Amino acid sequence: MIMKARQLRNLPVETRSGQHLGRLVDVELDVETQTIVTFIVRPGRLAQQLTRSELRIHRSQVVSLSPERLVVEDAAGQAASEPRRARPGLAKDVAPVIPAESS
Repeated sequence: MIMKARQLRNLPVETRSGQHLGRLVDVELDVETQTIVTFIVRPGRLAQQLTRSELRIHRSQVVSLSPERLVVEDAAGQAASEPRRARPGLAKDVAPVIPAESS
């Protein structure tokens, strides 16, 4: 089956067990292989939107994709229910490295 990009936008996303995760808002492509690598999902409920950023689902977690919905493994839903944490390794989280003076 072939789907157009506009058919993917706002597609409902749920886990295999039926938990609604949100709506598909974007995808990331590997330009070398011309394949979708990551599906980006916006949480569905307002409260979840305020407490959690977008969910990134790797293509290996996708169970099925149809014009009606994107179904992912339940593990993707469990990761989605965890609270958002600060991302380590960002420049603002790390003290600058100052080289020692040689003597």
